[in-house]
Amino acid sequence: MCLIYQQDLENAKFYIGAPTLRSRVLDTARKISKILTYMTRNNVATSPPPTRAETLQNISNAWRGIKQHMHVRIGERVRAERITSLPQCMALGSICARTDMTIKKIAELLGITSPAATQLIQELASQDLVKKVPNPEDSRSLLLHPTAAGKRNLAKTDKIVTQEFEKILTSLTDDELAEYARLTKKIATTIYEK
Repeated sequence: MCLIYQQDLENAKFYIGAPTLRSRVLDTARKISKILTYMTRNNVATSPPPTRAETLQNISNAWRGIKQHMHVRIGERVRAERITSLPQCMALGSICARTDMTIKKIAELLGITSPAATQLIQELASQDLVKKVPNPEDSRSLLLHPTAAGKRNLAKTDKIVTQEFEKILTSLTDDELAEYARLTKKIATTIYEK
C-alpha cells in the first residue's frame, strides 16, 4: 500500500502546477505516507476489536485445544510411567478430594454410566489403589477411600500434570502468569459456587 502511494507521490509532481501548492501537497502526502507506514509497522491499522461473542468463541476454541493437548500428553506420560489410565487417574483424584465419594458420584463426575464407573472402581480396587467401605448414611452404597498406594499414585500423576502445565505456560511473563492465575481462580470460584 505504501509503495503504491509513494509512486503516486512522484506522479503528483507532474500534475500540480503552482510550486507552493505542489510543495504543500507533497508535504501533506509525505506526512500521510509516514503515518500509514507507522500504522502498518506497528499494527495500528487493524480491524475493529472482536465482539464479546467472537472473544468467547476464541476462548472456547483455545480451551478445547489446550484440553486436548493436555489429555494426550498426560495420557502418554501416565502410560509410559505405568501409573494408571487417565480415567482411573481422574476417578482417583475425585476419590482423594472427597470423603463422601460413591460409584454413582464418580459416574456423574466423569460423565460415564454407573456400570462403567463400577468397572473403573473394580480396576482401582484390584490394584489396591482404592478401598470400599460401608456408607453409614446409605447401606445400599459404598464409600470409596484412597489407599496409601492410591495417594502415592495420585501424587505421581499430579507431578506430571504440573510439569505439563509448566511447559504450556512458559510463554507467559510472571505478571501474565499471576493474572492468568487470578482469572482462573475467579472462574473456578464461579463454577464451584453453583
